[in-house]
Amino acid sequence: MNAPSPHPAVLVVDDEAMVLVTLRAILEREGYKVSTCSSAADALQLMRREEFGVVISDHRMPNMMGLDFLKECRRMRPECSRILLTAVLHLKEVMEAIASGEICRFISKPWLREELLAAVTDASQRHELTARNAALVAETQRLQRLLDESRVGVA
Repeated sequence: MNAPSPHPAVLVVDDEAMVLVTLRAILEREGYKVSTCSSAADALQLMRREEFGVVISDHRMPNMMGLDFLKECRRMRPECSRILLTAVLHLKEVMEAIASGEICRFISKPWLREELLAAVTDASQRHELTARNAALVAETQRLQRLLDESRVGVA
């Protein structure tokens, strides 16, 4: 039986095959389970079937811009951490996306390996904390319901 990975699964979306191959190699070497897609539409279909803790998306892609794709990711899986990868930086647009919670980080192309790994590590930790928080909220709500039910029986 395989031991579970200490890292969440990562989805990488980019229309450039070389970027997908490179990011997969870098992240798998660090122990991440990586899935790749060359289109946002394929990635959204995959996200409907599989859980990902981190999604990395290029911004300029055919048919759907990366920020639009990541907004849809947030709608589908709000606990997933989202990173925008872009060669063309529109700082105002990126800062608005960070402020609104659409993305947690952005990385400029070409990236530095250490910067990429730090961003993915941070995003992984964010995902883990978000998942733990959701579990604690659910447990608190369950215990509150039990408490409320026990009070009804006493009254």
